[in-house]
Order: sequence, then structure tokens, then C-alpha cells
Amino acid sequence: MNARLVPLAAVSAFGLLVLTGCVAHAPAGSAGASLTVDSSADACTVSAEEAPAGNLSFSITNSGDQVTEFYLLADDGLHIDGEAENIGQGLTRDLVVQLAAGEYVTACKPGMTGDGIGKAGFIVTASDQVVAVDDDLEAQIETANVNDASSVRDQVAQLVTGTDWHAIEKDLWPADAEAGFLAYPAAERRRLADRLMQDTATLNEEVQTLSFTLSQQTNGAIGLLDEVATGKVTGEEEFWSHTDLWDFQANVDGAAVLYAGVRDILVYKDAARADSLDTEFAALQTLLDAQRVGDGFTLYTELSEAEIKALARQVNTLGEPLNQRTATLVL
Repeated sequence: MNARLVPLAAVSAFGLLVLTGCVAHAPAGSAGASLTVDSSADACTVSAEEAPAGNLSFSITNSGDQVTEFYLLADDGLHIDGEAENIGQGLTRDLVVQLAAGEYVTACKPGMTGDGIGKAGFIVTASDQVVAVDDDLEAQIETANVNDASSVRDQVAQLVTGTDWHAIEKDLWPADAEAGFLAYPAAERRRLADRLMQDTATLNEEVQTLSFTLSQQTNGAIGLLDEVATGKVTGEEEFWSHTDLWDFQANVDGAAVLYAGVRDILVYKDAARADSLDTEFAALQTLLDAQRVGDGFTLYTELSEAEIKALARQVNTLGEPLNQRTATLVL
């Protein structure tokens, strides 16, 4: 089956910038919770499972045998709210973030590749400390750009891991291929697999030197939904495997991650539009969840015409406030 990743614009950022961008002008002398994290070879141990909203400080120590990273993710496990990179053996690095009440996920990544280990829920409870968009919106925008860049880099790193070994779709479903198609011989499969690994590694190298702008984030989310509306919802993309809903979900995830990165800024500028987007994203996800089977989805050929129309209609419904959001944020 095709390797899946959130198909975002490829970007990256230097680790120190990520650290300094996590809190935009935190009030001088503001109090906050302090936690410790032990990143070992096989665990990611956080000193507490919850903390009050506001400024949070994580002191991450690498007790393992590889350079490691620590991630604080949104509850979808995709959007990065804070990241500490390049923590060498025996070293400690601090990560300071400003978080609103809600559910988050913590994880470590020894070797700085793959899916990470020790993923665990982390609850931020309501508190008296005010968590609001900073008056300096430029600082908030920079934080959003950097964090979404980290999200892309993380997804591409996971793609690299998932690609080894990746068989070609047509060869996986030869019975559904065109008449007369013969399964590839071993040598051709190896050649295709090697080429795919090379291309994936090249992609991973390229994302290390790219960066986001606010308009790229907002327009990127629209582009991902447009791609769903014009391609994936027709059932033509996964012609042999019929696994279109996996790609559909990946695009929605990508758009949601890009939206999450700028949501606080949108709330500051237009709270009603943010509420509308929250509602429409949730409605689309409900339709997709109705088609889940185990850890996957119903094959596209098994969807009814009414189910396909409902998905297409909700994509278009979501697209309208998403388009309006761009003008609100950028202009």
C-alpha cells in the first residue's frame, strides 16, 4: 500500500529558532509550571501528566545513546506546538511554551528519525494565567511558521522510515490492473524500490532548507482541499487499490495542521470565522470517521453515491470559510 503522509509544503527550521519561537514575548516575571523529561533509548518520561495553562518549561535530559528530540504535539498528534532538537548524549535542553487549556501529546525521537517513542497524553488545565495572542502579531506569525515547518519535517522523516520497503501500487493489485498486466519480476521490483528510496531521501534533504510564510500556510490549506475536491473525491487517484479515502484523510489532516498553526491569530482577528472553521472541519472529519474500518477506511468502490456526494459537499462547505480566512490573516 502507498506510504501515507500529511502532504504539506516542505519546510524546515534551525532548532534554536524553534526554541526561541515557542513563546512570543512572554510577560517578564510570569510564573509557570516546570517539568522534567528523561529521553532514554526506549522511553520518554515526563515528570507530570498535566500542568496549568500558561507558560510551561520542559527541561529535557538525554540519557540515551543517540542524539534525541522532544516534541509537544496537539492532540491530533500532527501539529507541533513545541520542539527541542539536537539534544546530545548526557545533555539537557530547556523548551519553553505558552499553552492554552486542552489535550496535547508528548514524545521523544532518539536518532531524530522515525515516528518517535513514548507518546503519551498531556493535559493542560485551566488556570488564572492569561493565555492570549501576543500584541506583537509578527512574533506569533513567526512562531506559527516555525512550528508548521517542524511538522512538515517530522512527516517527511516518517515517510523515509515508511518507504523502506514500499511496493508499487499496480504491482500490489495486479488483478485490478489493465488487461494483460504481468506482475513485475524481482529485479524490477528492486529497481523501483531503490528509486523510491532515493527519491524519498532527496525529498528529506530538500525540506531541510525551505521555510514558510503566512500566506503559504493559508493558501496551502486551501490547495490541499482543492486537490481533494478535484481529484480524490472522484475516486480516480488510487485507480487500482481504491484506497482513496486514506489520501483524502491525509489531505484533510494537512489542511487541519496548517489551520491549527494560525488559529490563535485568527481568533484574535475574527473569532466568528475561527468558530465556523472549527465546526466545518469537525463535520468533515465525522463523515470520514463513518467510513473507518479498523485502522483504515472503506474502499472507495464500496461508497454509495450519496456518501460520495456528502463528502464532496462538505469539502466545498469547508473551503469557503478557509478562503475567507486567508484574506483575514494576510491583508
